[in-house]
Amino acid sequence: MDHYRGQQHSLNEQVVWHLRGDCDVAALQRAVDLLHERHESLRTTFVARKRQLVQVINPPRPVELLRVDTSGYANPRQAAREHIATELSTAVDFGVWPTRPTLITVGPEHHIFVLTMHHYVSDDWSNALLSRDIRALYQGEELPEIGWQYATWADWQRERISGSDSAALFDHWRGQLDGARLVRLPERADVPRGPDEPAWVSVELTIDAHVVQGLHQLARRQRTTLFPVMLSLFYLVLHRATGQSDLTVASLFANRSRPEVRDTVGFFVSMVLLRGRVDDAEPFTDLLRQVRNVVMEGLRHQELPAQLLPPGTVTGEGRTDDVMFQLLGSFVPRADMSGDELDDLEAQLERSRFALEFVVVPQDETLTAVLMCDRDRFTPDWAQQLVKDYVQLAAAVVADPHRLPDSPS
Repeated sequence: MDHYRGQQHSLNEQVVWHLRGDCDVAALQRAVDLLHERHESLRTTFVARKRQLVQVINPPRPVELLRVDTSGYANPRQAAREHIATELSTAVDFGVWPTRPTLITVGPEHHIFVLTMHHYVSDDWSNALLSRDIRALYQGEELPEIGWQYATWADWQRERISGSDSAALFDHWRGQLDGARLVRLPERADVPRGPDEPAWVSVELTIDAHVVQGLHQLARRQRTTLFPVMLSLFYLVLHRATGQSDLTVASLFANRSRPEVRDTVGFFVSMVLLRGRVDDAEPFTDLLRQVRNVVMEGLRHQELPAQLLPPGTVTGEGRTDDVMFQLLGSFVPRADMSGDELDDLEAQLERSRFALEFVVVPQDETLTAVLMCDRDRFTPDWAQQLVKDYVQLAAAVVADPHRLPDSPS
């Protein structure tokens, strides 16, 4: 992905922390240094050897804390947000150092700490850990011991997917995906993108709090979590947009089955392919039970990334990751996924690494449905309608989950 799309869409991750009141810069610098000492991934660089990247774990060293002051601007907060967005879109040279910590002074009692990292060394779960750890280290609090550092887990995973257990993993996914085809999405009409049009369409709508409460209740009644509920709604929307009943979409799972890596920072996520079958004659609860089982089996076999499956496992035109579904924070709550910090994640939700990426973002008592897609392939009107249909379907299944709702208007 970095090779083919990295220049267009920087593969960066960010953790954002607003500090209210005075900022002890010396204490923050110590916390940054201790954070890198604690997590080997944050001081791991990568070198190319033939067609592979090799990890080089550097010894602990002082890490420069960049300083930016926006307090003199007419709108200091807006200037800070623009700097955060620039940081996100500026590539991190993983061959030199994988992180770039910055302290932005917005005012005398408002500072923003931004840790920008290459995606090779972090993921959503890791970002939650880093958000927790930087706060604790700054305040001098104790943190749990780390079981395995990332390199130890990488050795374990290599054995898992190439040793005696690998046959069961491959057999499971072959069985799950036998006869599966890629989603046939409607292509954009032959109208060239205007010179001033951005390369990506981004649409977001809010699912109201009372609907979200109903979705959580529905999940509890069906003995599952929110993720299969939101994924079932996505299958239903895709079915109505494409006419396809057998739908295989990609998702990213945390891939932390080993308790030793619960507090380890690194790129663990595994892309899995989840296959759902929509039957218009069945109620939504039947679809949800089916998807719940698909997700549970996917979790049990997530150690094998979909990229390692034999070519042609899923047939059709396009890439297996062309359609991606995610529920942010579905595995571990992030301390920076609320309030001001969530606002500053907007830049991350305005870029896409896939042809079509549908993301559900928890925000206070509501959920935000976000669709990011390639403007050369999909029109803004089509994207807007898809998200609108999704939000309407969410309300419809809460009102009556025992029937499959009619197509939204």
